Amino acid sequence: MKDIIGIIVEYNPFHNGHLLHINKIKEKYKDSLIIAVMSSSFTMRGDLSIFDKFKKTSHALSNGVDLVIELPFVYSIERSDIFAANAVKILNLLGVNKIIIGSEENNVLLYQEYYPKYNFNIKIPFMANDNLGFFYYKAIKDNNFNIELETIKRIKSNYNDTNITDDVIASASAIRSNINIMEKYVPSNVYKDKDYILDESLLFNYLKYIILVNDIKTLGNIFLVDEGLEYKLKDIYKFDDCNKFIEHIKETRYKVSRIKRMLLYVLFNITKDMVNNIYKSDINFIRVLGFNNFGKEYLNKIKKDINIYTNIKEGINDVLDIEFMISKVLDSIYNIDLLKNEQKGPIIR
Repeated sequence: MKDIIGIIVEYNPFHNGHLLHINKIKEKYKDSLIIAVMSSSFTMRGDLSIFDKFKKTSHALSNGVDLVIELPFVYSIERSDIFAANAVKILNLLGVNKIIIGSEENNVLLYQEYYPKYNFNIKIPFMANDNLGFFYYKAIKDNNFNIELETIKRIKSNYNDTNITDDVIASASAIRSNINIMEKYVPSNVYKDKDYILDESLLFNYLKYIILVNDIKTLGNIFLVDEGLEYKLKDIYKFDDCNKFIEHIKETRYKVSRIKRMLLYVLFNITKDMVNNIYKSDINFIRVLGFNNFGKEYLNKIKKDINIYTNIKEGINDVLDIEFMISKVLDSIYNIDLLKNEQKGPIIR
């Protein structure tokens, strides 16, 4: 094995551009092991992934990934800097020597040049993938990790493009905005699961119930419910559509992505104390979602040096307790056997 290569993904959904990314890695680094750190059933922007995390794991393994590791909810729905930092820390625990990402500019030197100038209060001067790329680079540098960051040129479409300009490759955003085009732009083993696509709109009535039955003090204790937003949340009784409710809250100074994240914390009753206690220490374990034989061999090599969870139950740690609870809730809404999959162990290919 020559290289242990990490990729950081959401796969919402896995599409032909992702397959191209994996194939280019395999062409350049033959016999390498590819480890994907993948967001949970929710994404960084606070959206429900159109496939649950175990379906996404199956898609990844069927298309060239050797080992899929979860980036848990409390890290995967956070700001890009928090998302990136924790994904990189997990890959470092796994002993990767390279992280390879898709990039608009395809120039790591841009991150290197910007690093000394970075200020949290200044907008990052990069497009979406390079914005994340910078934070991956920053996490590596800040922690002195022995990891090399490489880029692969993103082609045909950018991260947020909803316009279709190619016959083979479209962005995940474009596919989500028009599911009818999915067959053309995803591998066949992804398209065959089209009947398992999750309808995010089903969450709204559950969210409405949670907000209306809880008092102002309880809502004010929820993570990201700040500066009197608990009072604004109570207006939810006026709305039958989540997007309109988000627009109502957006009258405050917050971005849509932050509002979506806040609403997820409300939905799952995740308090400020719970998250702040988690953030007091770095992540020190990995949660395995799936592997092939190559990935299994590697896990066996490193299992003495790292806390590895291949299945979970309540009481392991605060991060995984939240993951377990979320799977219970999603199971009750979508009936997708998430809880069974949490308990039985990894997807194996």
